[in-house]
Amino acid sequence: MLRRIGLGAAVLALIGWTADAAPVPGSVQLVGSWIVQADNDASGKFAYCDATRDGGGASVHIGQSASGSWQIGFTNTGWQFTVGQDVTVTLFIDRVPYPLVLRTSSPTTFSTPLPDTTLVDALRQGAMLTLQLGAVYTTFSLDGSAAAINAAALCQQGYAASAAPPPPASPVSPPPSPQAAAQPSAVPATPAATPAPAGMPPEVAQEVSSLQSNCQVMNKTPPPVGDYVTRIGLTGSGIDDWLINTGGIACAGLTGGGGGGSMVEIFVGLPNGHARKVFARYALGVEIRGSTVWLGSSGDQCGGAAAVPPATAKTCQVPLVWNKVTQRFDEGPPTGAR
Repeated sequence: MLRRIGLGAAVLALIGWTADAAPVPGSVQLVGSWIVQADNDASGKFAYCDATRDGGGASVHIGQSASGSWQIGFTNTGWQFTVGQDVTVTLFIDRVPYPLVLRTSSPTTFSTPLPDTTLVDALRQGAMLTLQLGAVYTTFSLDGSAAAINAAALCQQGYAASAAPPPPASPVSPPPSPQAAAQPSAVPATPAATPAPAGMPPEVAQEVSSLQSNCQVMNKTPPPVGDYVTRIGLTGSGIDDWLINTGGIACAGLTGGGGGGSMVEIFVGLPNGHARKVFARYALGVEIRGSTVWLGSSGDQCGGAAAVPPATAKTCQVPLVWNKVTQRFDEGPPTGAR
């Protein structure tokens, strides 16, 4: 089936991988065979986070800009394009074609913004990406793509939030009269979240609603929330955290990532009743032991080869360890490899 990615006005917002972009110091991380990093623009402002993988002389870049839009691009030192040139290509993800028009930002790089997450979701779940440029085909393994793309999204969230301007200062008001001071304040100092069903923070409730909507689009009835949402303390803060395992709501479609399995997301509870997503990747299963989450993993996450058939890939369990400094979950050493 031919899948066309419409561009339209999105081309005007092109932010591609340019020569004047500079990696943010300390942002580079290795996610399997992918490199994930944040980049600033020429003025030093945060521009995007991307996941990059080499394909034997060429590289594929999948990134999310500061504004939240996704883009895809390719680099090959053997290319010599005119800057600003439109290049028509076809991407194949597991043999499904996606025609695209990309624009060159340098003689060796072209990229394009994406109007939605259709292609990104396919890249998360695919096994092989092929770039057709004329009569030349370049292939990239998508093993570990889900974890790498999710790491880029988490990177974008963190840097975009830190780069956002602070809210305007409130005007200085005269001190209240003694009569007014005696009245209880009608506005809390910290805005509280409106409780959602089952006490979920609004961010978790929104994710649950999105998963349920996916099922309804497929004319399927979503299972009870308790089948895929776990309320548990994971950080030691005394505030409930929330784990969503989409393996319990298969009709949502978030199964079958690059190494198989289903999407796992963790939201950390905040004092004001909201929550922040701090972790997301595909896993072959979830086990909670006490306050530690263990994810079923395979391939290079277990110390095995990255590009082997799923049936023969090494499997293991990987613990998630809360990092108080970065306020993220780190993946601990794998155990039970087989």
